[in-house]
Amino acid sequence: MKTFTINNKKNERDNMKSFTKLKDVKTVLVEDDAMIRNALSMAFKNKDCCLRVCKNAEQGLQALKEERFDIIICDFRLPDMNGLEFFKLVGNRPSHTLKVLISAYGDKKLSSELSRVGVHAFIPKPFSVKQLIHILVHLIEVNQKNQRIFVQADSLAEQK
Repeated sequence: MKTFTINNKKNERDNMKSFTKLKDVKTVLVEDDAMIRNALSMAFKNKDCCLRVCKNAEQGLQALKEERFDIIICDFRLPDMNGLEFFKLVGNRPSHTLKVLISAYGDKKLSSELSRVGVHAFIPKPFSVKQLIHILVHLIEVNQKNQRIFVQADSLAEQK
């Protein structure tokens, strides 16, 4: 049997780098499962990252009226509506906001609906905090790169 050693210091450094990229990012989580809300809330709080938790879609929509968020994470199955309906109500306001759907239930029909409502990522449950953070950081990096390209294209158009 082969044994593998995990470089805990390297993993710890990678985790710290990932959380560092989330320091100035405001995230809202809409999730009816208290265990998931609490676990993510504690993980974000321990790393001084901003996470507002909501236990249903109504609270999530209210939070979006009160604050501007960079990332919206929403569960698919909620007591008052599903995550796709939630994202339809959210629409494209604000346009820079990254939208992530999480669910233990996924199929081809759901996958085809995601892009239509502007969802940037689907994360199947169960997932670890580390996996979620990795995906969020990747989305942020891609979004920042796209914004730089957009700004550069605008500045080139202005020069002509």
